[in-house]
Formats: sequence, structure tokens, C-alpha cells
Amino acid sequence: MKKMSLFLLLLTILFVVPQTNALTIDVAPGSSPAGGYLPLSLFGVSPIAGMSDESIVNFNVSPFSYAGEMWNRVGIVSDGYIVVGGGTNADVTYINQIFPNANPPNNVLAPFWTDLNPGAGGGVRIAVLTDGSNSWIVADWEAVPNYSNSSELNSFEAWLRIGGVEDISFAYGSVTNGDLGFLTVGAEDKTGTVGDNYYYNGSGILPTEGTQLRVTTSGPPVGVPEPSTMFLIGSGLIGLAGYGRKKFFKK
Repeated sequence: MKKMSLFLLLLTILFVVPQTNALTIDVAPGSSPAGGYLPLSLFGVSPIAGMSDESIVNFNVSPFSYAGEMWNRVGIVSDGYIVVGGGTNADVTYINQIFPNANPPNNVLAPFWTDLNPGAGGGVRIAVLTDGSNSWIVADWEAVPNYSNSSELNSFEAWLRIGGVEDISFAYGSVTNGDLGFLTVGAEDKTGTVGDNYYYNGSGILPTEGTQLRVTTSGPPVGVPEPSTMFLIGSGLIGLAGYGRKKFFKK
């Protein structure tokens, strides 16, 4: 009876073989589409309405690829980061995290996560720019002050290529070292279990004017096993404006 019970138990247990090419995220130096920081104000783009201190505004956008999945919504947060897939007020915090972190927000692209206050000056904008061949969603924080000192201004942006090819980058104008020195530059997946930090609160390389970074991911999303990674024991079943050499224009 014990042998039969054990056999039946083995027949009903589902095992997942560890993935050899699990999701990875890397943030490292690399070129952005415009070759540097390109303010959206040059294209006549107006600041996002309602963007004040500690706020998020969601936008439906053309699909883009990040961390092995396609997304068609972004949440632009006043504190210098993007919630991929959109977010709520629970995803807004001026307290920057080190990645990965399972606490909200997750699925974050953070070109410059610190305590910013666009309500005190500057502008946060979003638009689609194209070079005629490819198009990018561009989220731009221009001359946005630190919360603790409105004379300390930060200009930076994120570029998300539209379509199935992942192409994500950060570009920097003049920036500080974050509000009171607190700053995260990095990216994280939707589960908050995979991420990478280029800079965190004094560790790493602080972005400066002219810095360009690329966010690259590889492997399947966490929680989605690949084919042939699941099997049931005993069953046998295996389961624009001119900038550098390129010209960009607003779509």
C-alpha cells in the first residue's frame, strides 16, 4: 500500500526544470538613438498635464518589447522612473530602491529615480519620435528640480523603441547626484526578482551630462517556463529635429 501511494504521488507531482537561460537585465554604457539628450521641448511638445510632486500619469502607447514581453501602456512617474505596463498611486514613491526589490513599484525603468518635484519647475513630457525608419516612445524630464533644493535641476530621458525588437536607452543632459544624494539608475522586471543597478546611492558610476546607457534583457520572463522545461514524473510527457548624424521628427 505504501509503495502504491508513493507511486501515485509521483504521478501527480509537477516538476519544473531550472531554466538555463533565465531572464537577465543589464544596464550599461551604450548609445541612444539621438546620440545624446534631445529635449522634447524642441519639438513643441507640451508638459504632461497634472504632473506634480509624487504623481503618475498613464499612457496607452504603441506596443514595445521589454524583458521578453510586449507592452502597450506606461506610467510616467514624477520621481524619474517609468512603470512598464502602467501603474497606480501605490507605485509612486520618492524613496528610491535598489534593484531587484519585490516591493512596489515593479517593472521599472529608472533613468533617474530620486525625489523630484516637477510642480516646482521644469517639465515632464512624452512623445513619439521617428528617424523615418524606426520610432521610439520618448519620456523626458527637462530641468526638473530636486525636491529639497529647487535650484538643483535635472534633465534626462528614456527611449523605448516601438515594435518587437527591444531597444531601450537612457540619455542625460545636466543632472545632479539626486535629491540629498539618493538616486537609483537601473531597471527591474515585473516580478521584482530580476534587476540591475548602474548607480545606487553613491555606488556605481554617476551619470553626467552626455552619459548614454542601454537597457538589455535576455531570456524568458520569470514565471513563464519554456517549452520542454516541464514534465510529469511517470507520465512520459515532456512538457524631429537635427541631432548628430540623425534627424528626428515628431509623429
